[in-house]
Amino acid sequence: MKKAGKKIFVLLSGLPFSVLYGVSDILYFIIYYLVGYRKRIVRENLLIVFPDKTERERKRIEKEFYKNFSDFMIELVKTFSMKEEDYNNRIRFTHMDICQQYVNEGRDVVLLIGHMFNWEWLTGISAGLPQKNTYAIYKKVVNNFFDQGIHESRSRFGTIPLTVREVVRTMLRLPNDGSHVFLFVADQRPFKKRIHYELEFFNRMTPAFNGYDKIIRKKDYAVVYVDMVKIARGRYEAQLKRILPDGKKFRENEIVEKFYKELTQNIKTHPGIWLWSHKRWKYTSGIDYRL
Repeated sequence: MKKAGKKIFVLLSGLPFSVLYGVSDILYFIIYYLVGYRKRIVRENLLIVFPDKTERERKRIEKEFYKNFSDFMIELVKTFSMKEEDYNNRIRFTHMDICQQYVNEGRDVVLLIGHMFNWEWLTGISAGLPQKNTYAIYKKVVNNFFDQGIHESRSRFGTIPLTVREVVRTMLRLPNDGSHVFLFVADQRPFKKRIHYELEFFNRMTPAFNGYDKIIRKKDYAVVYVDMVKIARGRYEAQLKRILPDGKKFRENEIVEKFYKELTQNIKTHPGIWLWSHKRWKYTSGIDYRL
């Protein structure tokens, strides 16, 4: 990261939350009312997910999303100066005993989450986990400045960032002995050439990234969904929920299906904190891709 850019971000992040959220209010006005950032995509997605809601109800979710998105951008800046106790005060994890049970069983854990605000702050979970090593899997961004910034923020408290290209090799190399946790943001849209699986997601056939399914089944990892709730500005609750197979072992893509089932409920319950500006339904089955 360039030194000048880093200094600016560190200086900004040093401002108190009260000031930064004032900046967020201005940012919300700019991106929503003046720029209209991806507003067409947001509205199309809301219509897909909530066709039975009135236009007024969808508009309320739309505005709530943009306010949360602005807060999210500010919170990303704040990560440059946050300390471990800041994370502990601002994100509360429930049912963490699940992870201890898997340590006792000698099984590594895969945490699955969608793009629910603020997923980036989950990297602070490593300090509270009984496992010795926590890995956060991420997709490299084009801009080197922000890519390095994300890498640094994710690794500050012991979390080890892994790119998508690195993760499979790392997981195959490490023993499944209960000392590792892998955090996946799992609702990514696959590249068109890498679509190998689709499922029904909000009444529409949707291409789904399923690379983690095979490695989880091969290594017999435990699987946990992270259910996110935004309690107030800068304060979140992350509830851990086991994802269990219907039989003795997971069948192929069962983990993906159950992840999306949990994510669907998470979105329905707290619609304003999902990343609606993401082009989740960019590709149409049978038209843009064929399995």
